[in-house]
Amino acid sequence: MQFIIILLLLIIIVLLLDISSRIPRRDYVKEAMQRDQDQRDQFRNN
Repeated sequence: MQFIIILLLLIIIVLLLDISSRIPRRDYVKEAMQRDQDQRDQFRNN
C-alpha cells in the first residue's frame, strides 16, 4: 500500500514539474521597468 502511495506522489511531482516548465519565466527587470514607467506617467499626468 505504501508503495502505491509513493508511486502516485512521484507521478504527481513529475506532472507538476512538467506543467511548471511550460509556464514562461517571469522577467523581473522588465516588470520593474514597466512599473517605473507607469509611475512616471502617472506623476506626469498629475
